[in-house]
Amino acid sequence: MKKANTHLVLNCIIAEESITIEDVVKKTKLSRPTVVNIIKELTEKNIVFKSGFAEYTGGRLPTLLSLNANSYFAIGIDFEYPPIRMAISNLKGEVVLSQGITVDRSFSRNRIIEEMFEALERMIGESGIPMEQFIGIGIGLLGYLKANQGISLEILRIPEWKDVDFKKLVKERFGLPVYMQNDIHMMALAEKRLFLTDRADDFAYVGIRPGIRAGIGLAMHINGSFYGGVHGNAHLLGHMTIDINGEPCPCGSKGCLELMAGEPHVVARYKALLGDDPDAESIRGIRDIHARSLGGEAAASRILDEVGSYLGIGIANVVKLFGLTTVVIGGPDGELYYGLLRDHLKKNIFKNMSGELDIIVGRLEEEMYPLGSCFLVIDQYFKEPTLDL
Repeated sequence: MKKANTHLVLNCIIAEESITIEDVVKKTKLSRPTVVNIIKELTEKNIVFKSGFAEYTGGRLPTLLSLNANSYFAIGIDFEYPPIRMAISNLKGEVVLSQGITVDRSFSRNRIIEEMFEALERMIGESGIPMEQFIGIGIGLLGYLKANQGISLEILRIPEWKDVDFKKLVKERFGLPVYMQNDIHMMALAEKRLFLTDRADDFAYVGIRPGIRAGIGLAMHINGSFYGGVHGNAHLLGHMTIDINGEPCPCGSKGCLELMAGEPHVVARYKALLGDDPDAESIRGIRDIHARSLGGEAAASRILDEVGSYLGIGIANVVKLFGLTTVVIGGPDGELYYGLLRDHLKKNIFKNMSGELDIIVGRLEEEMYPLGSCFLVIDQYFKEPTLDL
């Protein structure tokens, strides 16, 4: 019960930025002695501090209480591979330090993990923050996982990566609580906290990753929280079947959306259309094709229209299934994909839904991706405990 009351008081202070004890009592409906005792403990732990005085209304001048954001810190990791991004944030989610590495694709599984560990140790050392001030490590991981157990079941782009007890490995190395979740969910969490604070509780975040093994992920924010399914693998949009007679996908299905609209497959189809064009080798990504389309090339425009159509169909299925009114297109090329899919998406949903659907471009930059994992750690730290009554 004490932990539950502490949770109420602490989150009340966080929500209000600065607040008096009397207002905490009113908002939490706890007794004044209970609130005073909790505030005393939080102050002794340096989590809460006296930040000033409220407006004078007679009698004793009321003291304002605020969260000491720099009392503790969270570590966040965005394990995309080959890029691995890391950040340290304070309790408000403000980035203190961020770094990243790009791992050689020829490295073994153990070498990849060791490279990440060494980079993380360097970042912690450079931050100058004592280990006792870190409250945990959050990891946004690609591939299939059992999030609660901290086990990474499979990462298709790393052939020998199977059933890795990643949580155990990280915890043994750093001695901190470790939390894992799907990488797109972590991107969506950061987007929500930073840029979607005034949006509806229900929205879909479509994260489109570029690169040699591009991914198309989805995170669903439903009734005020993200839904991950039993193991954290819910909403694998990239493996929605678009063409039942399509090419085999490494996941075991056929005609998956990633095969139809993922960057490497799109580039390959486009180069096949070009045939013997000597400039074909210069085409490395969706942006190159888009530049040619803007220059008036018919083949480039046709390929991009196909991409928009496939994405529009896939996302429309999600919108119709959940009755959504907001879709966020995230990733470094979010604005480009927004232009490709917007009309196709609206065309593939019911007319009465089309006018209500708000499609927006995500604002989260790549260097901010690990911040979602920092928020995951902070949320766990302030999480309301389960009470056995």
